[in-house]
Amino acid sequence: MRIIVEADSIAQDTMSGIGHATLQMIKSLRSELKDSRHQLVIVVPFGKKSYVRQHGLDVKIRTLPPGYRYINFLLARSWLTIPAELLFGRGVYIFPNYKTWWTPFSKSITFVHDIAYKLYPETIQPSNLRYLRANMGRWLKRTTYTVSISRQSQRELIKSFPRFGYKSKMIYLGVDQSFFAPQDQLQIDAVKTKYALPPVYFLYVGNIEPRKNLTMLLDAYETYITHSRGIVGLVLVGGNGWKNAEIIQRIGSLVAAGAPIVRPNTYVQDADLPALYSGANALVLVSLHEGYGLSAVQAQSCGTPVIVSDLPVFHETLDSTAATFVSSREELVSAFAAHTGPERVGHTTPPQMHTWQQTAKKIIDLTGIMK
Repeated sequence: MRIIVEADSIAQDTMSGIGHATLQMIKSLRSELKDSRHQLVIVVPFGKKSYVRQHGLDVKIRTLPPGYRYINFLLARSWLTIPAELLFGRGVYIFPNYKTWWTPFSKSITFVHDIAYKLYPETIQPSNLRYLRANMGRWLKRTTYTVSISRQSQRELIKSFPRFGYKSKMIYLGVDQSFFAPQDQLQIDAVKTKYALPPVYFLYVGNIEPRKNLTMLLDAYETYITHSRGIVGLVLVGGNGWKNAEIIQRIGSLVAAGAPIVRPNTYVQDADLPALYSGANALVLVSLHEGYGLSAVQAQSCGTPVIVSDLPVFHETLDSTAATFVSSREELVSAFAAHTGPERVGHTTPPQMHTWQQTAKKIIDLTGIMK
């Protein structure tokens, strides 16, 4: 039996959070299947094999035909679609990034990371909002199973699409605790020098976009540096995102006024993330909505305290004994202060977390190929 993974999210110059999760999923599936008779196949857009090979994946790589825009329309968006099996044969298809192809002769598993587009539509890129609204119902109807990445995300999906609730499963994302582990001071100092970071800093990792609630983060940080003596810098790591002109302008204004805010002007390498997390006084993620909160999970794996919005999903996915939950600007200002100076909340021993191997085993169980 073949497991066929739609993997265009890893065939990119720079990967999104979903891309990173997909890459780890593929690596773990390959590890779990290596001594079996089953084959793992990944499918990427035409001409994108080189992007995948740089990750050193020991898997069979297939490509879509030329003309990605039209092929994607036929496979994922059109009612007059073509069966994916005509291109790639039968198997169990895994779709890690919402969209599904029509697979009438094969089982399929579709990951729906969150439904922020329904709950907070004003925070979504307009073109992506139209895309999701037009197609989500079709994708859920086609797939054999939907996979949510937290119980909270699963509840939200079922509430919004009750007719497909019988398809719903939940599988947590994993974290590689051999990679996301506390780093020594030499490694931390090297990363600080490489990206010109302040001596002490709070850290945000994620896109610069409205759902991340960066307006509240910046408001609270401005109040904090106005009234605090021992000032800790703020490091913002992530892509530009969308609907963020006011946020970018606000960052520029604060920097011009002397605020110690740093956005590295080069792409932050994945290999540097553990040291970046380990060097931070705290990871700050005060999103309006999250499906999982992977950066906060990774930070805790490095022993770094986290300051997060008081969302049910964070109570579910994080070690609450090493997290500060905030629901207002005032609470965030207080949290900044609590993580400043010699009496600050310190780093902790990382908790045991869900692994990618566990994730892969649950996916394989869902495929039914080992029965």
